[in-house]
Amino acid sequence: MSEQFKPNSEHSKTENEPLLEAGHVEKLLEASTERSPAELHAEAAQKQATVEKAQEAVRSNAETNEDDNPLARHEAVEAAKTAGVPAPPPNTFLRKQTLKRELATIQRKESTPDRALSKIIHNPLVSSVSEVTGKTISRPSGLLGGGIVAFLGTGGYLYLAKHIGFVYQPAVFLLLLAAGFALGLLLEMLLRAVTSRKA
Repeated sequence: MSEQFKPNSEHSKTENEPLLEAGHVEKLLEASTERSPAELHAEAAQKQATVEKAQEAVRSNAETNEDDNPLARHEAVEAAKTAGVPAPPPNTFLRKQTLKRELATIQRKESTPDRALSKIIHNPLVSSVSEVTGKTISRPSGLLGGGIVAFLGTGGYLYLAKHIGFVYQPAVFLLLLAAGFALGLLLEMLLRAVTSRKA
């Protein structure tokens, strides 16, 4: 009795195989859509025109000043998303706004003294001064030269002050540090000049 209700798996497999061939799938699609090939072609052309219009809007918006109208840029990006065009990278205005929001979120979670210090550190004036000094003052060659000269010079100066008997002046350390820093920068520039001539 149970044998009567068993479906034959081989029989159902052979019946479905012709449906999976490429020609049958296309015929089924054409049969399910009641539109003619001309209508399908017109729809594809309309989609292509929409994509091209969105691309043109994104290009024209990118050519204008980034900070002029962020709302228009946002609308163009949204239109490009719906049309399947990849969005352009964020501009400086959006980056600044995102940074401000993230800083505000982080600062809300900090304690009061940390929040005050964070606001001082992330002040635009302090940040710009820090960037400039980071590129000029904290040169590794200058710091290395200043450290070596200040260490050796101060050690020799202290030895002479102790054995000869004159008074040790702490300002000598600062002078030796500045001289060593200048010497380190000079040696770095000479080394770069020599290596650039060889290359």
